Amino acid sequence: MNRWKSFSVLATALLTFAVAAVGCGKDESGTTAKPSDPAGAAGQKEVYPENGLPKNEKVTLKFGFWENGYGREWIDNAIQSFTKKYPNVKFDVTYSPKINTVISTKVAANNDDDMFDIISPSFTGGDNEKTSLILAGKFEPLDDLWERELPDAPGKKLKDMLIDGAYKNQRRFDNKTYDLPMGGYATGLFFDKAFFEKNGWNQNPQTWDEFVKLLDDIKAKGIVPLTFPGIYATYLDYGFALKRFELAEINGTLDKALSDYKNQKLPNYMAPENVEAYKRLAELGKKGFFPQGVSALTHTQSQMQILQHKAAMVFTGDWVQNEMKDSVPDGFKWGFMVIPFGTKPEQTKWIQNGTGSGGMMIWKNKPELNKKWAKEFNLWLFTNDVQAFNNKNAGILPIRKDFADDPKRLEQMQDAPRSVLEYTKKNKTRFETLQKDVVLDPHPAHAQVAKIYKEQLPDVALGNKDPVAFLEELEKLFKEGLDAQKK
Repeated sequence: MNRWKSFSVLATALLTFAVAAVGCGKDESGTTAKPSDPAGAAGQKEVYPENGLPKNEKVTLKFGFWENGYGREWIDNAIQSFTKKYPNVKFDVTYSPKINTVISTKVAANNDDDMFDIISPSFTGGDNEKTSLILAGKFEPLDDLWERELPDAPGKKLKDMLIDGAYKNQRRFDNKTYDLPMGGYATGLFFDKAFFEKNGWNQNPQTWDEFVKLLDDIKAKGIVPLTFPGIYATYLDYGFALKRFELAEINGTLDKALSDYKNQKLPNYMAPENVEAYKRLAELGKKGFFPQGVSALTHTQSQMQILQHKAAMVFTGDWVQNEMKDSVPDGFKWGFMVIPFGTKPEQTKWIQNGTGSGGMMIWKNKPELNKKWAKEFNLWLFTNDVQAFNNKNAGILPIRKDFADDPKRLEQMQDAPRSVLEYTKKNKTRFETLQKDVVLDPHPAHAQVAKIYKEQLPDVALGNKDPVAFLEELEKLFKEGLDAQKK
């Protein structure tokens, strides 16, 4: 599916996250909006008490919005509710599934007046382009928003009202934040709870051995236990990529494993916990737990297999309900689990998510008043009414830790993300992303790593290729690119 790929942290008592955006700065007459005069505001200008911004100065924010699998309804709702409260603010939104091309073209033109005030962080050059623009000083730091009170939670700061880890683990550059995690998604194994209940299958295996037994039980009924889109084989990452950290935590080496990975240090692919994770993947393939012909499947085809009960579980994300909404049969009930790698039920089960990124970014060289209103809109995206609408209508996971306090909000959640929330309530979990703190310069060897990984991963999963030889080849190329950067 067309979906965000750079994202970071999710949560325990609910989960979360997604993306939002907003833009530019001219008033209705077409004149560039001027910053308000703080000295003259007192006694002369009427202001909003919650933020001190003037009520009588009209501002138009230009917004470059990435229209992806979540659609546009959720962002239109946020804009509508925001402008109802602040009628002096208007939005000029450019919607596009290829907004990254539009943004990169505007960046190349180097015309601040023409640039959006707010953008969805989607770039043709991916994370490298985003990082380069941040380091070049093109975006406004948003750290002051962490200390702001939420519009619907007076007296409570944003940083204290988000799910565990959202503030602490947010990616920063020189200790500054440039986009906030206003929503998210979780990945793992999704299935039909009704089908599992009918067959008496374990919906919450606690250890690796219990998980393998579940797969044996499913296979004994003549059903394929696991499926994934071989054409987009990196969907397997949703089940296995974080397991190196789950194993490291069990082994007492988590701090080093996380630091080495995020800072692109060797060993990477050949890190001992990573080798063990891919050995287990190959073990599942050798036991015949994947379907024949999986290498030719698209993501929708693999997801259709569980809707038709040709397979029991699929590697995907909680967006699956939205993506397959026109094909879900009556009586189907979304369920969720991750693969536990531990030997004890109380050990942490790691879940890959995308919460650390995805918030709206603000262009720095814009009038101060525009930037202040853009920040207010960023803050507005964290209100529970917006978060609830986003989940109900787009499947975006809430990131507010108090979201689940209202039973009505929970009732309105889509089944797939709610099943993730239910899983976190029953298990000790940790949400994490695959985001790295160090971005490497482009190199042909690294491009080759990505190509080989995608092409050969299905063979590893099916048990047709030795996982160690696979990882050794990737490590060799990764080191080649790393060494070239040091010169």
